[in-house]
Amino acid sequence: MSDGRSVIVTGGTGALGRAVVAAFLADGDRVTVPWIVAAECAALVAAERGAADEGRLVLVEADVAEASGANALAAAAHDASVLVNGVGGFAGGSPVHGTDLEVWDRLYRMNLRTAVATSRAVVPGLLARGGGAIVNVASQAAPARLPGLAAYAASKDGVIVLTETLQKELAGHGVRVNAVAPGTIDTPANRAAMPDADFSGWTAPAAIARVVHWLAGDDAAAVRGAILPV
Repeated sequence: MSDGRSVIVTGGTGALGRAVVAAFLADGDRVTVPWIVAAECAALVAAERGAADEGRLVLVEADVAEASGANALAAAAHDASVLVNGVGGFAGGSPVHGTDLEVWDRLYRMNLRTAVATSRAVVPGLLARGGGAIVNVASQAAPARLPGLAAYAASKDGVIVLTETLQKELAGHGVRVNAVAPGTIDTPANRAAMPDADFSGWTAPAAIARVVHWLAGDDAAAVRGAILPV
C-alpha cells in the first residue's frame, strides 16, 4: 500500500480511465476525477462505491479543455502529487483531404488541449510541493503516420511533444513527466467499431493502467521523458 497520495486522473470515467482510477484506489490513494457526462460519472461511482463512500474517490464536474475547468479540478485536488492526463478520443478512416476541419479541432481539443490545460493548472502546485509525477496518454498511431489517421495522430503527436518538453522544463524541480503509448485498446467500443478485427493483439485497459501506475510511483523514479509503448 502507498501512503495515500492525492492523484488526479482526467478521462477517469472512460474505459481506460476507469482502470487507471481502480489501480490507484487499490493502492490506497485518493483520486480526483473530472466528469462531464452524468451517466459515465454514475457508472464510475457505482464501480468504486467503497472508495466513494470513504471519500477517496472525488468527482468534480469540469470541462478540463477550458482553463476554468482545469483550475477547478486543480483546486479540488490542491495537494495532488500525481497527474494522469487520460482524456482522449478517436476518429479516423478518411484521408486528409476528406477529413472535416471540425474533426481536427475536436481531436486536438480532446487529446491535446485537455492535457495542456490541466498541466498548466496542476504544475504550479507540484512545484510548490517540491515535485511529483505526470503521466500522459499518447498513442502508437502518432509515429506510425498511417493513412486515414492524420488528425488523430497529429493530436497524439502533440501529447508526445508536450511530454518531452515538460520533462525538460521541470527536470530540475523534482517533477517527472512520462507517457504511455497504447496500441489498440480492448474496449467494448473498439470491438463494436471493428467487429471483424483480431482482438488477440489488443491490450486490456487494466494492463495499460498498471504501467501508468508504475510510472507514477517510486519504482519508476529514474524514468523521465519516456514514451512507453504498451
